[in-house]
Amino acid sequence: MALREKDPVSGTDLTGHEWDGIKELDTPVPWAARWSLWGSIAVAAVFWVFYPSFPAVRDYAKGALGYSSRAEVMASLKEAEADREQAFSPFTSEDIEAMAADSSLEERYGAAISKLYADNCAACHTENLKGQPGFPNLADGHWLWSGSPEEIEYTIRYGINAAHDETRIAQMLAFGADGMIEKPQVKEVTEFVLSLSGQEHDAEAAEAGRAVFEENCAACHGEDGRGGYENGAPDLGDGHWIYGGGREDIYQSIYYGRQGVMPAWEGRLSDMQIRMLTLYLLWNG
Repeated sequence: MALREKDPVSGTDLTGHEWDGIKELDTPVPWAARWSLWGSIAVAAVFWVFYPSFPAVRDYAKGALGYSSRAEVMASLKEAEADREQAFSPFTSEDIEAMAADSSLEERYGAAISKLYADNCAACHTENLKGQPGFPNLADGHWLWSGSPEEIEYTIRYGINAAHDETRIAQMLAFGADGMIEKPQVKEVTEFVLSLSGQEHDAEAAEAGRAVFEENCAACHGEDGRGGYENGAPDLGDGHWIYGGGREDIYQSIYYGRQGVMPAWEGRLSDMQIRMLTLYLLWNG
């Protein structure tokens, strides 16, 4: 039998393993570590027997003691929910107009409601409510269905183009892509829309685009392009744009159309939480 190589300093056998010139000593695991390992295994075995442990197909091993903290946890959750409802009891009222007129609510609850907004709305509309391309600015005071408390609450509750029977419906048709108007007409309407918001434009093309606009766009946006609360058509002359107000952005909207989606929050948030978010938008809009 071949003799194993020994460490020249300590005289301990080597395992034969080597990393970057460092050779491993063949020394046993310290007794304290071994006993700790076996002790932890023994303790785990005791817990397996007496407390809930292994999952089964439809249930789990209950353990000899039948211990469960589920009841205590559920009771704690119910208590916390009751405390929350008590703390936010002013928002249980269905009179959103009255709540909007109560200036003390913002001072008392504004910071708490900001967290509700951050958890559910900030991903699209950003934390400062100013939105991002494709998502409306909620702080500019411009609303597609008016900024009244009832209308804001309705939009939050039922959404826009959402999977809810009561959702609002709003769609900008693809006038160019669907062949309703020709490309030259799309360019002319683009120039006319630029003129509505006071931007630099081709006056001759804008004048030609006026007739195209009146025939194809005025039904929703109005002859003056100021939109309408009834159908959610945006005001084209206020300088506030969801998808951008540059020449190329407007052309893309006219040619390919737009159809944003606002999810319906009914069923995800409670009535109280929807009212809280409504007021938060009014306070910060």
